[in-house]
Parts: sequence; structure tokens; C-alpha cells
Amino acid sequence: MSVIKYFSFPRGFWLIQLLYLIGQKIDKTRRSRSVFQPKIPVICVGNFQAGGTGKTPITQWVANELSSLGYEPIIILRGYKGKTKVSTLVNNQNAQIFGDEAVLHALNHPTIVGKNRIESCNLAESIAKTDKTVLILDDGLQYYELQKDFSIVCQKDALFEFDTLLPQGRLREIPHTKIDAIVSNGEREPAWVKREWEGVQDYYLKREIILKSGVEVPGIMVCGVAKPNEFFYLVQKRIGFVGNEMKFRDHHRYSAADIARIEKASEKYEYRVHCTAKDAVKLEPLIKAENSPIRLSVWDVEIQPVEDVQPLLDAMVAKIEEVYKNRSQKQA
Repeated sequence: MSVIKYFSFPRGFWLIQLLYLIGQKIDKTRRSRSVFQPKIPVICVGNFQAGGTGKTPITQWVANELSSLGYEPIIILRGYKGKTKVSTLVNNQNAQIFGDEAVLHALNHPTIVGKNRIESCNLAESIAKTDKTVLILDDGLQYYELQKDFSIVCQKDALFEFDTLLPQGRLREIPHTKIDAIVSNGEREPAWVKREWEGVQDYYLKREIILKSGVEVPGIMVCGVAKPNEFFYLVQKRIGFVGNEMKFRDHHRYSAADIARIEKASEKYEYRVHCTAKDAVKLEPLIKAENSPIRLSVWDVEIQPVEDVQPLLDAMVAKIEEVYKNRSQKQA
């Protein structure tokens, strides 16, 4: 595999990318010296590229699929933009404390947040209720201190194979084959997706937007995710109306001042505001606290396979059962 292809040469960016790559390799070597192996199987949903590859909805899909097969998923993540540092089981809907993605996961599955994923795994083991528990990492491919039993790489419109290293491109590291599957998720047809990369199977899962609560009527659109334009396009497509757009940074911590701005902008639409589920978990408490007339229509992404994903599920289950078997033999 040629490393040169992941560099961008105009205007000296290749030198900055080289320095980034050297730093990344040193960091990986340092943190890989001691690798922790949990007793419970670990499924990692990660990416090679920074930001906006659909890890959260894919994590939810994996957890739901494994749950339907009789397993007990516990989702583990850092809790980005939350205040929790020590590994903690999410026990309420406070996104300021746990982070927006953690709160979303906890609506459906036990979820643990914490900076140290090894501590989170130990906590998960202590609260596991059955011998069918599976740990699912939402992000963590670059968490080298922890062994993953099955790794899924997510990508969307920009295929990682044709991307370049940070800071010119989005690659967090040089793509490698120490992964088990690739999941491409987006709005395009399956034929757009390469079916295989370096011998690793690529599965296509379509992203569909669904209305979780509220109504499909004209209003402004508020979004604080990595790719807001995609959300705006999908909502406009559904309601057939192009309304005002308010963009915020990914994982934005909304404030009372933000609520006042949103309220003013939505007044002409009778305070109707369309937002993502990730934004809603932060906006709803503020709307209540400020006694605001804002009325939310909450949208979320649902993953829908458009091809046979049974081989992917079979491979995950086979790895899970292998880990269970090996663990039992060691304990005996």
C-alpha cells in the first residue's frame, strides 16, 4: 500500500502532513505498548476520517441488531463536549453532563461515558446483567490502548481511499487493513460504493430521515452537527419548503442567548423549529427553563440496509461467540 497517495502536494501541505503523520505514528507506538483485553467482546465503530462519517447512527444500528439477536449491548464513548471525565453510567438526560451523543444512545441501551475507555470497559463488566453482554465503542479506532475484537470503519460521501491526511484532508491516520468491515452510509445508490477495499468487505446502508416528534410544517431549521447542509436538504425535501437556516458548530452547547435568537427567527413561523435529535436533547431543557414558545419538530437518522448485510451480522456474531468461548476456557 502506497503511503504517498495520502499526501497532498500543493503549496507545501505535504510537509505539514508529514509532520502530522510522524506525530501520529509516535503517539500510536507509545500508546500501543500495553493493550488491555476486556473479558467481554468489543465491537468498535470508528473511522479513518475526522468528523461526520455517521458513526453514531451506525453504532445505534449495530446495537439494535445485536439486541434483536439476543445480546445485551452496552455502548461506550468518550462523551464529547460533556463534563464527565470519570467513567459513568448515563442515568439522566442531561447533555451538558454526558454529551449529546451519549444521551441519545442511553434512550435505547445502557451507555457509559468517560475519557478512559478501559475504565469504562471495567465498569461495563461490573454492571453486566447477562453472559450475552457485548461492548460497542462509538468511536475508538484510534484508542490504541484497548483491544477491539471486531472493527467497523464508517465513511460517507468522501471515500477514505481517495482522501488525504490532516490538515489538508480528513484522514486521522493512514488507512490499514486491521479492520473487519467498512460501512458506507449516505443517500446515493449502492452502485456508487466500492464493494471491497484491500480485501475488506464494504457494506452500503442508506440513511433515512424520520420525524421523531412534532409536525411537518414550515419553520426554521436549526442544526449543530458536523454536516448541517445535509440535514437542511433532507428536511426541505420532506416538507417541501425552504425556510431559514441557523448553523451551529458540531456538539454546540446551546445557551439562553441562542434560545432568544432562535425564538426571534421562528416567530413568523409560529415558533416552529426543525432540529436533529442530537440538538433536541440540548434545546428542550433550555426551552423549558426559559419558558420559550418554541415548538420543536425533531428529526433523526435511521439506517436502512439496501443490500444483504447478513454476512456482516454473521461475522460479528462469530467473533462474539469466539471471544465468549475463549473467555470461558481461560476462566475454567
